[in-house]
Amino acid sequence: MKTVETDLLIVGGGVAGSALACALRDSGYWVVLVEQRTGRLDTARGDHLQPCTVDALARWGVLPRFYERGAGRRLGHEFRSQTGESLLRADYSELPIPHPYFLVYDHDLISETFLDLASEGSNFDLFRPAVARDFKVVEGRIRSLKIRADGEDVLIKPHIVVGADGSNSIVRSALDFATFEHAYHHPVVVLLSPRPTRLVPDNYFFRYSGPDGVLGIHQRMDGQIKITLPIGAEGIPWWKKSSKEDRACALGRRADILKGCDSTVAGFYAARMIRAVDNVSGNVVLVGDAAHSIHPARGQGLNMGIANLQQLIDCLPDVAEVSRAEKVRQALLHYQGQLRPLLDRTINRHHQAATEMDVDMGAGTEGAALICKHNQKIREINARPELRRMHLLEVTGYPFGAPSEAEPDYLA
Repeated sequence: MKTVETDLLIVGGGVAGSALACALRDSGYWVVLVEQRTGRLDTARGDHLQPCTVDALARWGVLPRFYERGAGRRLGHEFRSQTGESLLRADYSELPIPHPYFLVYDHDLISETFLDLASEGSNFDLFRPAVARDFKVVEGRIRSLKIRADGEDVLIKPHIVVGADGSNSIVRSALDFATFEHAYHHPVVVLLSPRPTRLVPDNYFFRYSGPDGVLGIHQRMDGQIKITLPIGAEGIPWWKKSSKEDRACALGRRADILKGCDSTVAGFYAARMIRAVDNVSGNVVLVGDAAHSIHPARGQGLNMGIANLQQLIDCLPDVAEVSRAEKVRQALLHYQGQLRPLLDRTINRHHQAATEMDVDMGAGTEGAALICKHNQKIREINARPELRRMHLLEVTGYPFGAPSEAEPDYLA
């Protein structure tokens, strides 16, 4: 059996795992990534990278490569009532941030681009397809695991293990990480459609909300739009069997701009939150959906998978000390101590937004009253400069202030 010893083993080559491998290229650490998937990720999931994430790509020296492959920019967003009344409109250039835009890049291309860039480094091995199994756990640390790749069994002995293998993480299970889980009432349907000519500007995100429900409209690289909304009383079977005309009618009730649109169903997602109580155990750290799978209400799950990676990299032991178990344990615990205040705050904000979106709709119902109250809150944010600024900082990934401003001591 072949044996591979490595500084960092990343289990999972989705967005978070591939981004970490990319960020560590030519870092001096030897990195091995194990991924069971052979095809691309689901194209209907998140594809807008926050300004703070764009800043990370720039610091890693890979941002130009995304533009070379066709990435676009989203310059702002607008919240509207279902009849089209503007409740709040914001442009990210209002903030003093280095990259005042979201990078628009189709989800199925993100991890493939990261993996391509990681493979250009001199310190990276990719095993795909391969499934991690037979974890050997000693004194709370993963000492080894086995994979089968290209018809050969491989024993991997890592100093640090990064669990980036999604919401059903086998790494999380192997170390018995405790989790908190919350299932929301309404699953989410995602649709693709040609962009209505009346929907302007073409580089904004739009959110419509009213008595018939809430939906989001995202620009795509190919000129189409992606429409995301919680499924109401009609249920998943209705959407699966729906005709083009049925969908146009249902969407038009929620957003006037979508009356008559020609949409196709791209996928369904059970909306739930899975949150690891701790992100670190022994020589193991969880990232991405393995650590925190969240509701898509604010469209930031993708960014949460990338946002904390630089913090993790900054906390890693020096290459010469990565084989020392106590150094690794202290480094990962230090990372967790830095991460938790920001992570807790972000997840709580997401849960609040998800709860507002996860209501039973219908004329005269309590849900409709909640949406009306929410829309009034949006109007108030728009009207008060200090609230508007806080809103923009949250959206762009800088909740404690722009990079040029002071940060709390625990984030310094």
